[in-house]
Amino acid sequence: MHGKQSKSVPSHRRTAPTRRRFIGLVAAGAAAVGGAAVGRAALAADPVPPRTFRSQREIDRRKRAVAKILTAADPTAVAAWITGTGSAPGDLKTEMDTQVNGLADAAAAGLGTARDTVLVSWVRTAATQRTIWDRKYEFLRTGSGGAGTFGIIVDEVRAKYSAQLGTDPQWDPDKDAHRTVWESLTSDERQIEILRTSTAPGVSRHHLGSDADFFDTTPQDWADGGPEAANYAWLRANAAGYGFLQTYTAESATGTPAISQERWHWSYAPVSEAVLDYIRANQDVIGASLDAQWSYDPTRFTYIRAHWRDYMFNVNETAYFG
Repeated sequence: MHGKQSKSVPSHRRTAPTRRRFIGLVAAGAAAVGGAAVGRAALAADPVPPRTFRSQREIDRRKRAVAKILTAADPTAVAAWITGTGSAPGDLKTEMDTQVNGLADAAAAGLGTARDTVLVSWVRTAATQRTIWDRKYEFLRTGSGGAGTFGIIVDEVRAKYSAQLGTDPQWDPDKDAHRTVWESLTSDERQIEILRTSTAPGVSRHHLGSDADFFDTTPQDWADGGPEAANYAWLRANAAGYGFLQTYTAESATGTPAISQERWHWSYAPVSEAVLDYIRANQDVIGASLDAQWSYDPTRFTYIRAHWRDYMFNVNETAYFG
């Protein structure tokens, strides 16, 4: 059979199928290359997975890389970002967004809860923080710009005004007795009360984008055995793997100044720790940025102006890896 086919087909025609096969191979190759290009484009569009960390050493390694980004950027622009009026340099915003969302996704999956209930507060500009500060400082009632109870009543104030404050755990602008006490406090005393659980515009860690509040921000709910205890146990066991640490711990509450523990507040350490080092090395430019923000009414920032460094630096700086 092969002999018969070979004899009946002239030699000059036997090359034609080879050319067609060659052309087909070229076309197929081009299609394959095109398909690969499409594949690469699709791959490039896929979201970058969050970074994971196995130790404090790995967090510190990434922190050093972030520090180089901050050092290379314009100091005024970095100060604006840190104090809530500017944007993060380079690709840091993308990195922080990826890490915060990565931890939130993992928490939702690990705890079997709805994703939209995990993150309750994240990035806040200086303007937003100013609104929070002003409504507390002015002790605004609900319906008049207030937002209900806030903070905690420190022992010294409670002892001095026990008849008016009783055993109420938080300040309540809607209670006349609380209002009487608040109006008797000096500006510095009001600031100290607010700063126990909140902070001033320009000083908030939430300006960075590295810090987020998870699940709930009611202090009583996070006590051992409370409704948020299981969520705290999960965060404590897993957050470090995504580079996070608890910003305000039990030790923060016993430091000077005292800042209440916040079991819901977690910080992406490679960025927030690099920022702390940057602030330590550039206090003049940070201070100038804060003064500019507080110039609208310096009387309500007298205490924090003298102590902003204490509040910025009295934080936990070590992740918990168990």
